[in-house]
Amino acid sequence: MTVPYEAIPNGWFSVATTKELKARRVVEKRYFGREWVLWRSASGAPVMQDAYCPHLGAHLGAGTVRGENLRCPFHGFEYARDGACVATPDGRTPPRTRARSLPLLEREGVLLAYWHAEGEAPHWEPPSLDLPGFTSFRFLRQAFRGHPQEICENSSDLVHFGPTHGYGNPHTTREPRVDGHVLRVDYAMDRSLDFLGMPNRRAPLVFSAEVFGLGFSRVHARMPSVGVEADLLIMPTPISADEVELNFAARVKRLKLAFLTPLVRELFVRGYTSDLMADVPIWSRKRYVPRPALTEGEQPIAIYRKFAAQFYSQPADPKPLAPVLRAS
Repeated sequence: MTVPYEAIPNGWFSVATTKELKARRVVEKRYFGREWVLWRSASGAPVMQDAYCPHLGAHLGAGTVRGENLRCPFHGFEYARDGACVATPDGRTPPRTRARSLPLLEREGVLLAYWHAEGEAPHWEPPSLDLPGFTSFRFLRQAFRGHPQEICENSSDLVHFGPTHGYGNPHTTREPRVDGHVLRVDYAMDRSLDFLGMPNRRAPLVFSAEVFGLGFSRVHARMPSVGVEADLLIMPTPISADEVELNFAARVKRLKLAFLTPLVRELFVRGYTSDLMADVPIWSRKRYVPRPALTEGEQPIAIYRKFAAQFYSQPADPKPLAPVLRAS
C-alpha cells in the first residue's frame, strides 16, 4: 500500500514555541493548507483556532483576548477556548456557531497541535520531554518546498549519511521496531569533530531515534569519546500539501565544568544544523518514488514506508510531485 504524497498526514505537529505565545497575545499562523490564530488565555491556556470568524468571516488575527475568550474585531462576538461562540457585546444570545479548534499540548517549550483531516480526536500523545540534567532547548526554523514524510524518512535512510554528510560506517545497532504510532531505530557511525574545532579527528556517534507519527521525531545522540550527549527534536509541520516548515530543537547534557555547557550546546547545534541544511536542497527538489528500488541495507526504509501509511486518511496511489526545475 502506498500513500498520497500530496496529502497532509494526520498527527501531532509543532506550531509554535512557548516564548512566541505570551499571555493575551494573538499570533497568526498558516498550517495544514489554511490559516489559524494561536492565543493564550488569561489563565495561561494555549489555544489554536480557525483564523476566520464563523459569523461573517472577519480575520481573528486582529482580535483581542478577554479573559478565557477571543473577541472578534468586527462585531465583538467572543469565542471560548473550544471554539464555541459564547458572548455578544450587547448581551444578545450568541449564535450557535463554532470556530474550529485543534487539540494543543505544551512540551518543554514546544506547542504541538493535533491535526486530523476528518477532525477526529487524538488517540495517542507525543512523549513527555522532561529530561533532568539537560539544558533548555535551542530552537531553529526553516520553511521550504517539501513534505513531512520525506523528512522523517531520514531516520531510516542510513545509506545517505555517507554521501550527503560525510559520516563513516553507518549501521543499525538494533533492528527497527514499530509499536503502533512509534517507530524506533538505533544506529551508529563515526563523524568528524569539525563542529568542535577538531577537523582532523573523528569519533563514534551513537543514535537512538523515535519517530512519533510524521511530525515529531526525537533523537538521542551520544559521542562517548568526548562525553557529549544531546537530545534532538525534528518536527516538520505541513504548511500546505507540498510546503513544509522544519522546526528543530536541540539541548545537551550539562557538563561537570558548567561554564562549558552553553558553548558545547551551541557547537552541537551548529554541527547538527549544518547536517540538516545539507538535506534541505535535496528535500526541496525531490520527487516521491512510491516503489523505490532499494538495495541491501535499505530495508529500514521499507519498514518506515509501511509505518507512515497509517497517518493518512485515505491511502491511495500517489501523484508524485514533479522535481523543481531552475534556470542555470
